[in-house]
Amino acid sequence: MSTKDMRLALTLCRRELRGGLRGFGVFLGCLFLGVLAISAVGSLGRALEAGLAGDAKAILGGDVSVSLTSRDLSEAEAAYLGGFGDLSRTLSTRTMARAETATSEQGRSVLIEFKGVDALYPLYGRMELEGGGEVQELLAVRDGLPGAVADRGLFTRLGLAVGDEVRVGEVRFALRAVIEREPDRVVEFFSLGPRLMVSAGAFGQTGLTQPGSLFRTEYLLRLPGEGAEQVVGRIRADNPDSGWRVRDYMHAAPRIRRVLERLSVDLTLIGLGALLVGGLGIAGGVRGYLGGRLNHMAAMKCMGGSSRVLFVSYLAQVLFLGFVGACAGILAGSLVPWLAGRFFSDVLPIQVRSGIYVAPLIQAALFGLVTTLAFSMPPLFRAVMVRPSGIFRGYVSADMTRIPRAAILPTACAFALLALMVFWFAGNTRLSAWFVGGTIMAFVLFKGLARVIRWLAGKAPQLPWPSARIGVANIHRPGSPGVSLVFALGFGLTALVAVVMVNSSLTRALTAELAEEAPDFFFMDIRPDQVERFRALALDTPGVSRLDLRPMIRGRIVRIGDTPVENATVAEDVSWAVRGDRGLSYSVDFPAGSTLLRGEWWQKDYAGPPLISLTSDLAKGFGVDLGDTLTVNVLGRNLTGTIASIREVDWRTLAMQFAILFSPGTLDGAPQTWLGAAYGVDNEESLYARATQAFPEVAVITIREVLDNAALILTRTVRIFQVMAGVALLAGFLVLAGAFSADQHRRIYDSVIYKVCGATRRDILAILVAEFSLAGLFTGLGSLALGTLTAWGVVQGLLRMQFRPDLAMGLLTVMVGVGVSLCMGLLGTWRVLGRKAAPFLRNE
Repeated sequence: MSTKDMRLALTLCRRELRGGLRGFGVFLGCLFLGVLAISAVGSLGRALEAGLAGDAKAILGGDVSVSLTSRDLSEAEAAYLGGFGDLSRTLSTRTMARAETATSEQGRSVLIEFKGVDALYPLYGRMELEGGGEVQELLAVRDGLPGAVADRGLFTRLGLAVGDEVRVGEVRFALRAVIEREPDRVVEFFSLGPRLMVSAGAFGQTGLTQPGSLFRTEYLLRLPGEGAEQVVGRIRADNPDSGWRVRDYMHAAPRIRRVLERLSVDLTLIGLGALLVGGLGIAGGVRGYLGGRLNHMAAMKCMGGSSRVLFVSYLAQVLFLGFVGACAGILAGSLVPWLAGRFFSDVLPIQVRSGIYVAPLIQAALFGLVTTLAFSMPPLFRAVMVRPSGIFRGYVSADMTRIPRAAILPTACAFALLALMVFWFAGNTRLSAWFVGGTIMAFVLFKGLARVIRWLAGKAPQLPWPSARIGVANIHRPGSPGVSLVFALGFGLTALVAVVMVNSSLTRALTAELAEEAPDFFFMDIRPDQVERFRALALDTPGVSRLDLRPMIRGRIVRIGDTPVENATVAEDVSWAVRGDRGLSYSVDFPAGSTLLRGEWWQKDYAGPPLISLTSDLAKGFGVDLGDTLTVNVLGRNLTGTIASIREVDWRTLAMQFAILFSPGTLDGAPQTWLGAAYGVDNEESLYARATQAFPEVAVITIREVLDNAALILTRTVRIFQVMAGVALLAGFLVLAGAFSADQHRRIYDSVIYKVCGATRRDILAILVAEFSLAGLFTGLGSLALGTLTAWGVVQGLLRMQFRPDLAMGLLTVMVGVGVSLCMGLLGTWRVLGRKAAPFLRNE
């Protein structure tokens, strides 16, 4: 194309844009929504990552963290770490706190997150307490009692106030302040109790750090300069078999990082789905605009204008308007971090760092522009390739459906570029492939559904009601906006139904299935000398049908075969097993609730080298089998065992199972605690009161607390996905509005014919209701089926839980969507009913 032609095309583009944006409302609205969704998710994710990075030292508690389980460092080891910088020590565990004040309910206990800190705490950040004050002064001993500070939840659950007393283990504490913010504690996704903080010395006096007790010790370093990564490398090199977990501040809160990354990718793909739904509106807007410019194009071609110049001119207009819509979307999306920090800071896991994050905004803009290009190509080629003679004779309609051959390659390239961008930006090949494949499949299914609806309408028998008969015939005719319902609402309704079905199925599983199969109580930190007394107390409690008691030793996997775990290839779904200390156990008998898949269980009198029974999920994720070895570090000592059997465990029952079981004689003499699980408890308060009264240091967890926490996490997550599905549905409504608007001239013509034939407004309204209701009903049923199938794949295949669909809720969701679409259709055609027939007949 010559420079002269390019200049002419741009001049035509500028003159066309002077006419304003009339006819591009749906185009801009759909593009705005899709880009807004993608930029909002990306910006909020970057803002949370920035908050995590900015507060990383405070969140970790120092520049470097060295943590151990159920033991402390020796003086020599502590001195070694202290040589790198200021060294602070904290201890933490879960245990029970009992109210010791006469004004509260005597003997009432609650599970707490118990933490002990030294005089240097915190190394970074500031402890914020209600009413102010320094934490070290409040934790000091006064009037013979050590002090404590606690979350507001502890005061509420025990009915206490500042100045009251609580007992933890063997020590009484005076509550002296309410914690407002703890610098090294992010908002947790799963918490079983409020925080109670005391001094490290008082923590040791409670009896919770004796050999075998389950507690965590963390040593925090504040370095005189930078170089935390080098210090971590040196500590690991100097202590290869210590069993320490060593991290620098760049790896603070790894679990939250992973959750944020995965959630950001998932929501971005849903936002892209909304943008693709909006692409139908983009195509409709371009088609409608160019349909009104056909006479103009014909005139220009007659005066010597080439199709190439016209194509470039109108393509430039579309891309410019796409740029405007994308800019509006990213501008609105850039405000989301500020709004989230302003109004939702209490429910977000970390502090939001408000700001303009360029990378996600550019990503959203590119998605918007490429989507605009992909969906605009067919109507552009279709319009500029029409012959002027056909336009002037009235033989050409703007609603041509066949894509010109010349448009196939550019359109395919644009969609291929869009797919490549999904793979590039998502960073997850498997998830991206599922998204691209699912989008193509959904398009094919809804295309087929649209054809089926038209075919059924054409084959439908003659109905006795004229209005219904004509409404069905309107569905069958080419270009019917009723069929546009399939694409406009199908994607959004499918996503919404899938989210609702997954939510209802998981909720039922948590409240029904797990509640029936899971134990009523879990008991932690039972000392070996208390096991028989605890067994007798629990079984003597009325209603307790069964009690499982098993020993537990904390250990960390350090080698898989001969490969250090840091260098081993571990599947993502079992990577939790190598991130820190895990619960290990030993058993003479094969554990109930497991299924032996391969290998043999050891003899009861086995006394040979250490053997391991491993669950099938870990065996597959680690890439090991019978005869391979695992090395675990227990209290600083490495133990290597040979895998003798592979077990299948149903983790969904919440029964007390261990992924790694050792043969007897390996861990029997190690410091250990016991875990317990009680089933069939009729009177929960009775067992709870008896257990906490007789064994105050034993932590008691009710299954109700576990399920309530899981349900809360599920509810918050589902709400986010419902919002994104709602965005896709809203984009569908805009597409539908555009389809109705583009069909106005045909509706007016039909209305005139109906009136000439004697139809009243009520008759015409009945025709419209029949057309939109039937098309919407078929679309809703198709969306219900596809959404239910998608939810089944997520629950049954991905989560491996029993799928129990809530068809009533799914039908309600579909009917609401169809009802709204029906109202939109009637509102969009309401003006047709009031048009007089005479003016149109005179024009004809």
